[in-house]
Amino acid sequence: MNAVQITLNVLGGLAVFLFGMKIMSDGLQKMAGVKMRQMLSIATSNRLAATFSGMLVTSIIQSSSATTVMVVGFASAGLLNLYQSLGIIFGANIGTTMTAWIVSLFGFKMDIALFALPVIAAGFFCQFLPAKWVAVRRAAESLLGFGLLFLGLNIMKEAIPADFGQSPFVVEWLSKFTPDTALNLVLLIVTGSILTMILQSSSAVMAMTLTCAAAGIINFETSCALVLGENIGTTITANLAAIGATKTARRAAVGHFLFNFIGVVWVSLIFHHFIHLIDWLVPGDPYVTDPAQLSSVLPYHISAFHTVFNIANTLIMLPLLKQLAALTLLIIPKSKREDKHHDNELLFLNTRFGQTPELAILAARKEVERMMGFVSKLTDKLLLAIKTDDDKLFERLISDAKDAEHTTDVLEHKINSYLTQMTHGNLSRHAVAQTVALFDLTNSIEGMGDCGEKIAKILEKFRRMDPPAFNEQDLTNMEAMARKTKTIIKNTRGVILQFPNPQLNGAAGYMFKTAVINETELNAMRKNLRAERNTRISQGQQATPDSITAYGDILNNFERMGDYAMRVTETVLRVKTPDAEDMAALAGMPSPNTDQPLA
Repeated sequence: MNAVQITLNVLGGLAVFLFGMKIMSDGLQKMAGVKMRQMLSIATSNRLAATFSGMLVTSIIQSSSATTVMVVGFASAGLLNLYQSLGIIFGANIGTTMTAWIVSLFGFKMDIALFALPVIAAGFFCQFLPAKWVAVRRAAESLLGFGLLFLGLNIMKEAIPADFGQSPFVVEWLSKFTPDTALNLVLLIVTGSILTMILQSSSAVMAMTLTCAAAGIINFETSCALVLGENIGTTITANLAAIGATKTARRAAVGHFLFNFIGVVWVSLIFHHFIHLIDWLVPGDPYVTDPAQLSSVLPYHISAFHTVFNIANTLIMLPLLKQLAALTLLIIPKSKREDKHHDNELLFLNTRFGQTPELAILAARKEVERMMGFVSKLTDKLLLAIKTDDDKLFERLISDAKDAEHTTDVLEHKINSYLTQMTHGNLSRHAVAQTVALFDLTNSIEGMGDCGEKIAKILEKFRRMDPPAFNEQDLTNMEAMARKTKTIIKNTRGVILQFPNPQLNGAAGYMFKTAVINETELNAMRKNLRAERNTRISQGQQATPDSITAYGDILNNFERMGDYAMRVTETVLRVKTPDAEDMAALAGMPSPNTDQPLA
């Protein structure tokens, strides 16, 4: 077998390994779901908790890149500060060493061919189980990825002949790259970094390193030098994810690079002493020439080097966390108006969540809640505009209300575009259901904004009339309607923060009943206020046909905002809004179809 064929076979095995790694990581992320995000939320307590949560999450999802992208996303969304982000990254570097141990324990100790294909078969066919078996199907996806991972590893092993490492040509060529000099050590570190940057996976490069080492192609010291390079190269993913994100997110990505780079520098200075430490800690001789003995000893030494290096680096850097954060601030300094965003820009979805689509759900929820905030702002402006006698203030309030509505239009388009792209990814059924619900939420919130804009235009048009179209009582009635709508919007924002809620019980049941009561009261208020004005007109109050229509339109649009808010509540709490009779019964109020006044 010539060198070209060997190279192509190794690359083919590597491709299968990477594909399996991706499927396994996606499946594990789906299985972890919300709990994975809850683990990272532990990081808000202290640096040790942050390190532990980063290590735990990375160990579970088997991808430090996915963890660091999540950290960048959380930092961009303002959910993590710089210190917490760096702590999680420290832990992620320890957690990622689990991959090397899995490969070492299973990939070289047993016959992969005996279990890889059966595992792939089980994982593949279990995905066709009924949809109600969600947990089993997600576990099957992870199992499929696990099988493909080891199949790729086996292909790489089989592609390299047993005597390849003993070839005089190979020995002579590789002898030039052993880390016996400082220059060669640096070249090997750079090589490991470049390979990891290209493949976007330190686990894949680690698998290649272990495979080549077990075959005798590279020795223990060369392998360790490549591992150091892999630790630098893996930081490229987080830095790519931070492009266009907030400064805090970019600092977290830079801190990831600095953490690994500084660690590689100090280990390089004591490289040979560190190698001797690993030799002392791990039994067996990693310098034997017999292929059978080499494959049973060397992978453990390399994995131990990877783990001990990351643990030691973390222990050294944790006390220096503030100094590391200060260094990132020197590289990306603070500004007077740091991370100033235009209202029309996405704030939480400006990070690339390609490797962690489940995290995009959380960011989208934050973005939808922010969108609801502009509807709340719009309502506040309308309420003040109704009350004020100052013409200049009125004009500014109406202008602000229109700007807030325009922002909801832009955000709806941008959020829905992002969600549309996300639905083409590999999402769990639960995530797909949440994505569909988010579409409904953005459409309902945008509808609320449209109603508010209509009210603003009506107020603006009739403000200029002489005599005024609305008297003091009319304005008082509209103010009461606006206040009730404002209360409903405030409560609805609180409901959105609970999204998604698995079932209607406890707090969710209370929220739903509160929404029903508010909506029923708003409907009845509109009816009563229209009837009250009609009574005044019948008793001799002067009113033009246009003002009568405008007054009714303002009340109707406030009531429609309440309808949209009820639809949001229905979507979030996953309940069907009852009809008018049932709503009145649930609220403990007279039916809105009767002529009875509000209690």
